[in-house]
Amino acid sequence: MKHIFLFVLAGVMFTSCKKFLAEEPNSFLAPENYYKTAEDAFIALTGAYDALGSGSETFIARRLQYLTWYASDEALAPTLAAQKPLDEFSYVADNGDVSRVWNNMYAAINASNIVINRVAGIQMNDSLKTQYLAEAHFLRALCYFYGVRLWGDLPLVIIEVKALSEVDIARSPVGDIYGQIITDLEYAGQHLAPTNQNGRARKGAAKALLAKVYLTRASSVAAQAGDYQQCADLCTEVIAMPQHELLADYEKAIGAEDEFNRESLFEWQGDRTLISSGEHSIFGAFSLPRGMFVIPGQTASDGGSIACEIPYFNKYPDDDYRKECTFYTSGPDKDGNTVTWQQLSVPYPSPAKKYIDKTATTRDAGAFSGNFVVLRLADVYLMKAEALNEISGPTTEAYDMINAIRERARNRDGVNPSATPADLEGLTKETFRDAVLEERVLELGFEGHRWFDLVRTKRLVQTIKAIHPEYPVEDKHLLFPVPANEILLNPKIKQNPEWK
Repeated sequence: MKHIFLFVLAGVMFTSCKKFLAEEPNSFLAPENYYKTAEDAFIALTGAYDALGSGSETFIARRLQYLTWYASDEALAPTLAAQKPLDEFSYVADNGDVSRVWNNMYAAINASNIVINRVAGIQMNDSLKTQYLAEAHFLRALCYFYGVRLWGDLPLVIIEVKALSEVDIARSPVGDIYGQIITDLEYAGQHLAPTNQNGRARKGAAKALLAKVYLTRASSVAAQAGDYQQCADLCTEVIAMPQHELLADYEKAIGAEDEFNRESLFEWQGDRTLISSGEHSIFGAFSLPRGMFVIPGQTASDGGSIACEIPYFNKYPDDDYRKECTFYTSGPDKDGNTVTWQQLSVPYPSPAKKYIDKTATTRDAGAFSGNFVVLRLADVYLMKAEALNEISGPTTEAYDMINAIRERARNRDGVNPSATPADLEGLTKETFRDAVLEERVLELGFEGHRWFDLVRTKRLVQTIKAIHPEYPVEDKHLLFPVPANEILLNPKIKQNPEWK
């Protein structure tokens, strides 16, 4: 973490965020000469959002998914040699992707801290100032929530770093990290507006994220009585918000051509027009089916870097609408002949449909790759079903939540509805728990939740061993190792147990 703050000592750099910023800020601005106007505050906030992902490389834009997709039963990396250790559980503490996520996460945290620490003193409209501060609290909480689930104890930095000595600190316990996350999200949930510009946090996002925090903490070493009830209550509040609703057609709930819809709560926005800073999503380009030409101008080398594990793919019933909305299973080859995924040069199912703009007319990766949806309302329904079941078993309301998701899938696109998936009934607390986890597979596949679900339910090891008995996965993989370089730079940081 220490080396990522070096830029602070030379002055703060803010990059242009053309997602919602009309004017480009200056590249380098000394802190003592900055943070004086409402425009300065907005540019600082823009820098915090931009830190979530830039250049298709950093944090949410790419590397976070490498850690969580490949190290679960969801995805594999047939064409990426550097990522195979993640998929095969042979990675070590100096793994490049683990280091990048750690560094980028703390860079984003520091960008949020700059807003929180500096904007409070700017003379500007109080309502606007409060909104900006609430957004920064949301972003900081989001970063720490990813971090506490990936590494457990973390160095807790809530001030703007101005000197390297300020990051020579030990890791704080998981309970303290959760406490800070909850404090930030309570502030954000209280002060954010129900609506906001696309790509920015709003009240429903803060409350939904807080619900997920409580649900996750409930099964952690920091669990507290009432966590499940807090989750259920927040889910109820979000579901009742008139700004959000389950869309009638599952295919419209996530996708490049349907971004920022009423089911979406928060999305990292990958520009679909390449700009000089190269901000775009790689998910569509990397998850294309190699050898199946589904995008105009696609070349033989496109795709195959993010492919679906076959056992995970087989969890989807053939007549479940969500399967055809997630995967390319057949399509034209270079000669126009129809081929199936088994016939591809990289013979794995392709999960590209959630990230490719199917209306695109260009091969440009930045033109057809979609956003990364961090939270959407279907997740809230399933979180509420899970929390209610943990409180008092499968109640009528818990069934209502999960069956609403299944009914939407059953209705398909409104034309020719099917009998699959049928409503659930007659389950025990244990079988309902299993059913919710499997429903999350079908509903939220390749949306960044699977690894976290397997870890918080303590099912990662058994799940991986069931499909890859030869992989050396063990309990230590419930957390990632602290990057080796961080321990060398800061002797106060200790490594996670069993990692070297």
